[in-house]
Amino acid sequence: MEISQRIKVERQTAKWTQEDLADKIFVSKRTISNWETGKTVPDIESILLLAKVFHVSLDDLLFKNSVVVKEIKRKEEIVNLSWVYFIGPVLTAVLLIIMMYSLSEMSNTGVVAFIGAASLSNLFTLCVFKGKLAQLKGNEEKFKKELKQMKMVGIVTLILACLFTIALHFI
Repeated sequence: MEISQRIKVERQTAKWTQEDLADKIFVSKRTISNWETGKTVPDIESILLLAKVFHVSLDDLLFKNSVVVKEIKRKEEIVNLSWVYFIGPVLTAVLLIIMMYSLSEMSNTGVVAFIGAASLSNLFTLCVFKGKLAQLKGNEEKFKKELKQMKMVGIVTLILACLFTIALHFI
């Protein structure tokens, strides 16, 4: 039985209206309605309150393959993935700090190379992060199409950076 059905059955067994249950767990009547129809699923705090007011264990309320458990696991994976988001900016900051301290010794080509490396580190991080999110959401095919476009943009950017570097060298 899905959590939506379980909430409705437990509420009706207790002879409570949706409004009665909503008052007991500090949510709106509309929220209870959305849970019972399966439009949304309760968050972990609400699940704990539901288990308490229904006098059932969490094991009884939730089961391994329920929508709620899958949603909690998906959100947990997204939170655990957030470290990837910081790789590009940190790497960019390191590269730009190195560039600032060695600017007087660098040629224009070196400056462009550092800026290009910083840009590529951010592009790489963005691709990895978007890929992992797409995987969690089940949108791998859409991401593969976007990745092809990002590769083209990366190649064009790299070519333009090379041409800009060559132009600077001759000036």
